[in-house]
Amino acid sequence: MIRKAITSKAKTFLAVQSLFYGFANSIEALVPFLLAPILTRMLDPTGYGIWVLFITYATFLRPIVGLTTQDAIRMRFYDFDQKQLDQFTHTALFVMLALAIFVSTIALVFGELLATATKFPEGWLVSIVIAAFLYEVFYTVLALQQFHNRRMAFLGTQVIQAVLSMIFIVVFLSAGWDWRGVVLGRMLSMAIATAFSLRSLGFSFRGLIKVPERSFYRNIAFFGIKYWPAGAVVMAMATADKVIAAHYLGVEASAMYGVAALFASAFWIVNYSFVMAWTPWLFRKLKNVASEGLNEVASVSALYFALAAVAAIAFYFFAVIVAPVLLGEAFHSAIPLLQYVMIAIVLQGYFMHNMKFLHYEKRIETMSILSVLTIALNILLSILWAQTMEIRGIMLATAVSFGAAFIISGVLVVARYMNLGKGAKSVAG
Repeated sequence: MIRKAITSKAKTFLAVQSLFYGFANSIEALVPFLLAPILTRMLDPTGYGIWVLFITYATFLRPIVGLTTQDAIRMRFYDFDQKQLDQFTHTALFVMLALAIFVSTIALVFGELLATATKFPEGWLVSIVIAAFLYEVFYTVLALQQFHNRRMAFLGTQVIQAVLSMIFIVVFLSAGWDWRGVVLGRMLSMAIATAFSLRSLGFSFRGLIKVPERSFYRNIAFFGIKYWPAGAVVMAMATADKVIAAHYLGVEASAMYGVAALFASAFWIVNYSFVMAWTPWLFRKLKNVASEGLNEVASVSALYFALAAVAAIAFYFFAVIVAPVLLGEAFHSAIPLLQYVMIAIVLQGYFMHNMKFLHYEKRIETMSILSVLTIALNILLSILWAQTMEIRGIMLATAVSFGAAFIISGVLVVARYMNLGKGAKSVAG
């Protein structure tokens, strides 16, 4: 009875936390949906395709500019006192800025070559690096707010970013700035929201511009280099898909991929919200796994697998009904692709669920090796299948790659924790 009560309490707590983060994250996620009727009518497929590539490349550069520091903070959060955490965060932000300047310099020097390879306008390549920097700082601060349980600050940061994005983008589009207005509006809103979120955590501009002490530089760099593939796997997969689509099928194909993924992102918000609520809880539980066993963790995980599949089906049918209304006619061909994107995102969520167990144990090398194999398999299958099945083949390649990664990571997790669970039972007995 006591165990059932504890398990029920844990599920209730996680449900409430997930609902909150789902609501908070949905505010930002609503922006693309609210903008979809405008963007798909005011931009042609080529212009929308450039916007999709901008978001894709900025997302891909995030772990390069930020060295996946937000995951380092999550992993070390309970190991630091407040002073150490602030120093670690300050150092991380300084490193991000230095890397952003370095990558921007590369973009300027090799602009023509990079523009040809990326199918993106040369004069706007630096804007991708700036956006990547802003995104990484933004999500790093959200991670801090989450682990500090400062939910109102978390919510406020999301609201500011979303509202300002809508305002700036609509104003710039109305002024005739096409996809450039969308890029500028997004960057400006992110910069303001980031400044607000840093202030809410007690950081001042004067304190941030000081060069931090050297104690954490090596720690951050070492973690970032080892962890980069694991921290970038989702971003690298999305980038590979859209770049392969642009190269083999044209920029318009990236636009269709982006539109299909837009609706699947609604489900991703639900999944990501669970992971946000679940990760701190999981890390605390795994500290006591030798004495308490894994029954409660296993119960929550099983529930997640079941509800994620049900939610994905529900979001798919919702998207099929709503998509023809929201999208301009030029983008209706993306609607049949929704089913493939949904399958890929479900399997991606399952894979990321398993990775959190490895993350807790600091098995960074294992996570990175598995991520590299997943990315490589996706690229190989995408190139092969794009030539015969076009965009559908690229999406199927992503689903197969995440499915294989989920199975392999699941085997690693079960093999690691099965013995601990048995040991806990014998101790309890």
